[in-house]
Amino acid sequence: MTLLDIFRWDVTTWSRALPVWKSVLEAAHPPLLYGLEIGASNGGVSAYFARTYGCKMLCSDLDLSIEKVGSFHRQVGVAHLVDYQIISATDIPYPAATFDFVVFKSVLGAIGPAGSGEYAEQQKAIREMHRVLKPGGVLFFAENLTGSWLHRFARRHFVAWGKSWRYVTLPEMQTFLQVFSQYDLRATGFLAAFVSRPAWLKEAAAWLDTSLPFPKSWRYVAYGYAVKES
Repeated sequence: MTLLDIFRWDVTTWSRALPVWKSVLEAAHPPLLYGLEIGASNGGVSAYFARTYGCKMLCSDLDLSIEKVGSFHRQVGVAHLVDYQIISATDIPYPAATFDFVVFKSVLGAIGPAGSGEYAEQQKAIREMHRVLKPGGVLFFAENLTGSWLHRFARRHFVAWGKSWRYVTLPEMQTFLQVFSQYDLRATGFLAAFVSRPAWLKEAAAWLDTSLPFPKSWRYVAYGYAVKES
């Protein structure tokens, strides 16, 4: 299984979440063994947790293709650790304190009806994830940020879903995470968003993103974790 299987695009930038998630998983006592992935799409993140840490995963999405995702999980040898369910992030059909951890990647922007209600729906989704976590449970996340004015311009004009997706700001992420007792919120990426190929140039841009002091408000990926009060 590769980073592309897990993150699907722009993997150098998005995979910066993994060392942070790993540090929490390996330090957790008791271990975090039962997880829910929200907005799973191809199921790569569920596969990562199942294969790397032996976690039992519930892989979910609003339009989950169980046959397709299940086939991928069988190929990487984790199908016996994964269950599947159609779930809305704003209405998770499980009792409070069910999961050891919840994880999502690139989900919040698609949540909520178009218009002014999207922010409230995004906040509701985070509160639902918090609700179904056990005391001391952890939310792992990696999410698209608004980024700089250049990112916003490029998305509006060159990305098919750029006008319908509600990208969040870093201060909004901070507000969403305040329901948790503690959190570690980081931001990364600037140049890499504008380069797709060749691969060496994409990698060079991603390296520059970690080497040059771009303002946090220009970054286009937020990642980290948040802990529910014990």
